[in-house]
Amino acid sequence: MNTIPPLPLLPVPPTYVEWRGYRLATYRAGVGRPTLLVHSINAAASAFEMRGPFAQLQSDSEVHAFDLLGYGNSDRPDRIYQAEDYIDQIGAQLTRIGAPTTLVASSLGAAYAVAAADRWPELVSSLVLACPVGISQLSKPAGPIAYVFYRLLHGSVGRLIFRLLTSDVGTRFFLSRQAYYERASVTPETVAGFAMSSQHPNAYYAPICFLTGILNCDIAAAYGRLRQPILIIWGRQATTTPVSKSAEFLSANPRARLEVIERASMLVQDERPVEFSRLVREFVAK
Repeated sequence: MNTIPPLPLLPVPPTYVEWRGYRLATYRAGVGRPTLLVHSINAAASAFEMRGPFAQLQSDSEVHAFDLLGYGNSDRPDRIYQAEDYIDQIGAQLTRIGAPTTLVASSLGAAYAVAAADRWPELVSSLVLACPVGISQLSKPAGPIAYVFYRLLHGSVGRLIFRLLTSDVGTRFFLSRQAYYERASVTPETVAGFAMSSQHPNAYYAPICFLTGILNCDIAAAYGRLRQPILIIWGRQATTTPVSKSAEFLSANPRARLEVIERASMLVQDERPVEFSRLVREFVAK
């Protein structure tokens, strides 16, 4: 039994469900049509980055969130993580909810959400994708070199690199240069929220799979097959995933429409939670 107190990532304590012998931390609040929030993948990822929509949407929705395996309050086993793991975990959450659900997902988490919606279409009523990837970005399958790189990072070299990336300086650099546009968005609370996840025991096993490309996910075919309504929300100032990439998502599926939020970057759902959640609420209500 895990005796480490849970991280205070969302305003409700986690409950745990089993996935293939591991514990996944889940969160739930509100009453109404179900919404499932799926966080992105990075060195310090967790459901914490969905705190804005989680708080905003529960006024008229049953909001669910969870930490993907290897992140947040979920188990962090020493294993090679695969995109398929995360697609299946989303499917397991949808099955547990048991009703058509709006999927709200960010970045690479959005690619996994698309794959899940394609696989379990009866459980997904609509999708909201925040700065998604998976068509031209982070879509190339990992080759043999990626696994050589993984074995290198799995040792002391990888631990050193991870400590540098998740140091106070490294965390602030990532948040201010890639995740958020406004300097005021990188508050002490925000930095602490990301830092406490990245400094949790065994925190680096999943991120090194991301850094080596093992977690890449090609969704071009699956995305084109989707029949659910799709809302894409982009932060105008996103750099890692620039808004110009939205064109490939709009052209690949005619059911998709785009909303751009000004003065926001990659984690647009956390930087502009009120505007983001308003767009989600209006989209779901149609």
